[in-house]
Amino acid sequence: MTADPYPGYDWLREHDPVCPVDGPHVQGRMWLVTRYDDVRACLADRRLGSGAPVNPDPHPPGLSNLDEPGHARLRRLIAAAFTPAAVSRLRDRTARTCAHAVESFAGRGHADLVAEYTRQIPVAVMHDLLGVPEAERAPAADVLDMWYRAKFQQPRDEAKLAELLGYVRKLVAYKRAHPGDDLPTRLIESGALTGDELEVMVMTLIGAGHITTIQFLGTTVLRLLGHPGRRAALLGGDIDWSQAINELLRLDSPSHVAEYRYAGEDMTIADARVGEGDVVLLSLAAANRDPDRFPDPDALDLTRDARPHLAFGHGVHTCLGSHLVKLETEIAITTLFDRLPDLTLDIPGDEVDWGYAPTFRGPQALPVTFTPQEPMTSSPLGDTTDRGNLTKR
Repeated sequence: MTADPYPGYDWLREHDPVCPVDGPHVQGRMWLVTRYDDVRACLADRRLGSGAPVNPDPHPPGLSNLDEPGHARLRRLIAAAFTPAAVSRLRDRTARTCAHAVESFAGRGHADLVAEYTRQIPVAVMHDLLGVPEAERAPAADVLDMWYRAKFQQPRDEAKLAELLGYVRKLVAYKRAHPGDDLPTRLIESGALTGDELEVMVMTLIGAGHITTIQFLGTTVLRLLGHPGRRAALLGGDIDWSQAINELLRLDSPSHVAEYRYAGEDMTIADARVGEGDVVLLSLAAANRDPDRFPDPDALDLTRDARPHLAFGHGVHTCLGSHLVKLETEIAITTLFDRLPDLTLDIPGDEVDWGYAPTFRGPQALPVTFTPQEPMTSSPLGDTTDRGNLTKR
């Protein structure tokens, strides 16, 4: 992906807001929708289904690829784990994870914040939520690689898909043998899912819980490194965290497009005639910088009310993990800059390498320098070495 795809989105919104695009790995026609009002309406339009006409995977579809009533049935089974109250119970655990990650490089004076921080935290937090101790986890880089290459790379890597399925089956087997006070155990004990459905649910949670959050944490760190005054106001309590995070999500949507939508009938989107069976791509990133909805959309304004942003989607498929993303972001950013207040990007900002096109967008690496810190002899958060099953807490 180019470092800045937004000029292209600007042109499309103005000149061709519902344009045909090439989809070499998709049968039939494909359309890209870029205006805010059109994208929001399409996200809620039941004529645009999420289920592919033919499921290419050797297992049942996940939440994001299901239509009603199957989608609602599965979503109800896990919704309670992602309420604000449930997510708040992960605060201390997440703080320990972030502190542990920072301490791993704080004494060096330099680090790659993607490899050593923003990639580590979401993977650890999601495995914590699933009740999987560290000894049973794959390295964070491997989890990201498996998921991206198996689910989003085109053409997908069949070997990585098999590796991902094997990893998920290993985690499910572990939870069957080691039940605890966690979501997989509750799903197993409920008997509401078949074995295949349980594996797909765990796979979906791991993927949805880390792949976009990694991108968002990276872009957030980069933005705040480039705006020290606004960073100081945010960390000093002069700007509301929830408001700031919504603006950061609007400005740098980690998912640039929503999951494929499939037209269930002939329909019109804006002035475009979309045929039954056509694939519709909804550009969340373009919509979130639509000047008709957000004045001066390319500017970072942490005091802006950006709550109508579409980074979490809209309608029945709105992201269940929105509260968890906000919690992780607040804790990760606070922990990082409190511990290393003079963090400085070690390369010019325009040389940052962006990746994971075309679905996602985030920095591939963030090399930084800072004043080396003496090891902390004790932590107000308690022991950071035990990062096992949540049932121990």
